[in-house]
Amino acid sequence: MKRHLKLLPAVFALAGIAAITALVIYFGAGDVLHALASVSVEGFLAYVVVQLILLLGLGLCWRMLLRSRDNGGFWLCVWGRAVRDATGEFLPFSQVGGFVLGARVISFGGVSRSIAVASTLGDVTTEFLAQLIFIGIGLILFAHEVPGSDLLVPIAIGLCVAIILAVGLVLAQRGSGTKLFRALALKIAGATGEGAAAHADKLQSALDIMYGERGRLVLSALFHLFCWFGTATASYVGFRVLGVNLSFPDAICIESLLHAVMALAFFVPGRAGVQEAAYTVLGGAFGIPPDIALSLSLMRRARDFVIAVPVLIAWQGLEARKLKAVG
Repeated sequence: MKRHLKLLPAVFALAGIAAITALVIYFGAGDVLHALASVSVEGFLAYVVVQLILLLGLGLCWRMLLRSRDNGGFWLCVWGRAVRDATGEFLPFSQVGGFVLGARVISFGGVSRSIAVASTLGDVTTEFLAQLIFIGIGLILFAHEVPGSDLLVPIAIGLCVAIILAVGLVLAQRGSGTKLFRALALKIAGATGEGAAAHADKLQSALDIMYGERGRLVLSALFHLFCWFGTATASYVGFRVLGVNLSFPDAICIESLLHAVMALAFFVPGRAGVQEAAYTVLGGAFGIPPDIALSLSLMRRARDFVIAVPVLIAWQGLEARKLKAVG
């Protein structure tokens, strides 16, 4: 059974690739290739630069949750975030695997393991809360721009469910979560569970300290919200590069609702196929031809690939050096 479960990510990935291929063929491979060929080198570089600036902002959001004595510098957090995103999207791990590896990276940089994990959980939580606000704003704008859309009700219901999950996520990380961490540690580790439970206690202590500093949490959530609007800026630049005269509010609508859809497909590696289908549907609501919307999705993947490959190579090199030193 466990062996079959391990194969699920590969199955979903292959299904996603098949869906991308089918969409390209259905909407015209020639039209999609023509749209991509029209993108200038300068335009693509501008699209990449926006994402790199966004990565700096995401690193700053994480850094806000670390105190100075934890040795968690800004560039270390940027590097940890880059590894988190690259491994979570392009390696055969779940998003959770990316979170774990991001925490591992900053712990190698001098941050204690419990604080690295606690700050990762806090960063993911504040980012998720900011995302819900961003989606809510996008949904309001979308209701104003396209009032009769069939997408309004299901996305609104999904947003309500996500808000409930966000509340549960926060409560699970507060003091009420200690018993949960200990029970899981004892169940998984068996006879050696007390040691695992001790690590859970350290983690809970780090979480309690972090949640006690509400100013840092608020700042992190606020800057995450700015970063979410940064993703809309990237979408705006991408459509402009493809020759679409899209307004910034429309870019906010498309990007926010795109992330609402992709959040539901967290189990699909890289959201292969899901992102492409969402772009074509949402773009169509604003009169964007499907071949252009699909082209932006493919250009987005090319941008992420250009950024992720050097990150993954550098990360693997550092991991190899650490293993060699330990050996």
